[in-house]
Amino acid sequence: MSSRELSPEWVLSSFIPPVAAPQHEISELIVVARRLWPRIQSHAHREQLGKNSDEAIAFASEVWEGVLRSVAKTIQRSSGRNWRIKNMEAYLFGAFHHRFNRALKKERRRLQTIQHLPSSRDLERLRQAHDSKVVHDLEQSIQLKEAVRNMDEWTRKVWAARQYGYSWKEIATQLGLTEPQAKLRFRYAIGKLRARLGGGT
Repeated sequence: MSSRELSPEWVLSSFIPPVAAPQHEISELIVVARRLWPRIQSHAHREQLGKNSDEAIAFASEVWEGVLRSVAKTIQRSSGRNWRIKNMEAYLFGAFHHRFNRALKKERRRLQTIQHLPSSRDLERLRQAHDSKVVHDLEQSIQLKEAVRNMDEWTRKVWAARQYGYSWKEIATQLGLTEPQAKLRFRYAIGKLRARLGGGT
């Protein structure tokens, strides 16, 4: 937002007739705000050296609008009774300065938090790594299913028993073989299967 776009009339438009607000005080607020705006801009530039001019003014504008609305609401609530600030310009600048510093601290904390987050490039690498792992796992799963489908019944039965956690000794006893015989027969069957499938498992 450029300095020409911000006018106190626009910010305070909801407090100008027909709203019942003390018009003398609102008019004074508008005059002082218009006079003070160049000083607000200057302060915003000094305090935000790293930002370009438009960003610095936009940030200050948000704070300044909040100050003007807050003061106008206070004037409206008081209905002009006992409402008198001896130096409106000093009061408005002081309120702006306080809120502006608080907003700058909040913005700096937000930027520090963002700096600690992974960059979009890091997130993309992580996604690609995850995708390649998923693809690898999927390929392995397909190869395994293909291998199981091509096993003879005995080999598939032994493979399933191993998957369910049976020991070689338990499998050999169930099949009426010694443990070394069961292992050797299974390895031989897997070797034949690997050769038939082209070494893919």
